[in-house]
Amino acid sequence: MVYLSAGALSVRYSKLRDRLSHTIGIADGDAYRPFLESIEGSEEESWPASPPMQQMVEECFTPGTSPVLLGVGLSGSGHWSTAIESLNNCLLKFDIACKNSKGSSFFGSQYRVLTHVLPSPRPNTIAILLDPEKFPSGFIVPRIECSVSIGGLEFSDVERRIRISPNSELRSIQTHRWCYEISVFDVK
Repeated sequence: MVYLSAGALSVRYSKLRDRLSHTIGIADGDAYRPFLESIEGSEEESWPASPPMQQMVEECFTPGTSPVLLGVGLSGSGHWSTAIESLNNCLLKFDIACKNSKGSSFFGSQYRVLTHVLPSPRPNTIAILLDPEKFPSGFIVPRIECSVSIGGLEFSDVERRIRISPNSELRSIQTHRWCYEISVFDVK
């Protein structure tokens, strides 16, 4: 398992068939409670539901700075990369790209929502409310925010799914990029 934390907020990667799947959750001592789970594709899919990371390493670029997770993967006609930073002890920043040699019907990151979601008045942002049964009120945080800075955000309440994708033309051959942040609010 490879993971990166920003205070109680944590992203955790683990092996799933030919790639690494991940969850985003809250850690408190030995307890870890995920609230988002990546929706992965299979080795048969050229354009999977989420970036097919096959290698993930932790790097620290200069002494005294926070570590960064760097990942790469290959699927179909796409070469994928990701960088995840831990910022301000309460934010995880995801920067993802895919260089394709053929057009695609989808690039992006998709998550299964394991708790409650509310729309936000800000564009490209949703609030994630932690389920009090899974996250007792005295736990760590009552609210998380997912904000997309490059790309678009869709939420399907019926499918309990978040979809983050680039704004670029998917059929064009280029490097497609999308960035988003998961932040903690109202820390108790």
